[in-house]
Amino acid sequence: MLVSEAGAVSLLPLPVMHLVDSARSMVAVLRANSAMVRAHRLQARGKLAAALALARSGLAVLRKPYVRRRNPMEGLALASLTILAEEISSQLQASGATADDLVDAIAHLKQLSDDPPPDLCASIAFLETRRATSSRQPDT
Repeated sequence: MLVSEAGAVSLLPLPVMHLVDSARSMVAVLRANSAMVRAHRLQARGKLAAALALARSGLAVLRKPYVRRRNPMEGLALASLTILAEEISSQLQASGATADDLVDAIAHLKQLSDDPPPDLCASIAFLETRRATSSRQPDT
């Protein structure tokens, strides 16, 4: 029996636990990407409320404690879903991604390139504007 860094008891050595967490994180990315594809389809059909719900559910998957949001695949899924949720929520005048999702997505996008393409810059600016707007709104 082994004790992890967090104090949890495990029957597996720490390197194996890291491998298991990495695998779980990748499965979460696949689930989140599936939600994103379905949300895009609903958005294209004009079913914005359902699309937003799916985007939020994909983001919720990426908030699981074993998901490594700073990894490239996880970060890309997070950024894509956050942008989608915020685009749809702005049309519906509803809340989109959480503040943590916004902060992490912006951080991921900013670290992608020293000389980012215009589309990436526009996405960063959009998310920063949405973050500033959501931080000024009172909690309900």
